[in-house]
Amino acid sequence: MLTAPVHALNHSEEPKTRAPVSAPDYVFLHIILIPAVLAATAWCVQYGPLDMSLAERLWHPVTAPTPLDHSVWLDVIGHQAARAIPIFIGVFAFIGGLLPSLRPWRAILLTLAGCMVVGPVLINAMKNFTSQHCPAQIREFGGIVSYAVDRSAPFWAASRAAAGRCLPSGHAGGGYALLALYFAGWAAGRPAWRWSGLAVGVMAGVLFSVVRMMQGAHFASATLWSATIDWTVCAVAFAPLLCRRQKASDSVP
Repeated sequence: MLTAPVHALNHSEEPKTRAPVSAPDYVFLHIILIPAVLAATAWCVQYGPLDMSLAERLWHPVTAPTPLDHSVWLDVIGHQAARAIPIFIGVFAFIGGLLPSLRPWRAILLTLAGCMVVGPVLINAMKNFTSQHCPAQIREFGGIVSYAVDRSAPFWAASRAAAGRCLPSGHAGGGYALLALYFAGWAAGRPAWRWSGLAVGVMAGVLFSVVRMMQGAHFASATLWSATIDWTVCAVAFAPLLCRRQKASDSVP
């Protein structure tokens, strides 16, 4: 669904009718339980030993640089691809949703486009209100902020001036925004698209997360908070499409 041309959607196989989704079950699992588990994991990583332990293993401080610190390919993957991919998908889905020939797909495509925008925008806005700093800013890695002081600070910064501007991870959020493909495939009644979309979203998010951690740009917890936000946004956005009960005569793209 991601790379297929527009006419492939228009002339795909016959629409499949998916089983109705129970709204209470959907809300509990996808909007409450999964985000809660992701958030709890992110919290434990942030305030436990894993953040610093992973940072020490994946990134070398300025006193012990490696070729990866100045890798062009790492920068392309970590910066350019993470920013461009959700924008490309969002624009593609938005344009497709406006085409008369794809009217049956309109709600799915426009919701997909909205997720590509709302998740990353919310993540980047949230960075102005959290206190966590990036590894590169930590004294133990050559920065000026003590890690002990940074970790003991409240989750929310006292002011925008005191914000660390490093949590959540915007680039990881660009990858995890592709989790919307899971919900789009589900709404389209295509199990193969649904589960491949989940795999794409997880792999893209993990890839961009690891790259940014290797660059000293984020702690692991910041990337997990991005996954939490993106999943929640996608689950809420697609709820109206997934929780409504289908009539026998309805056509589900």
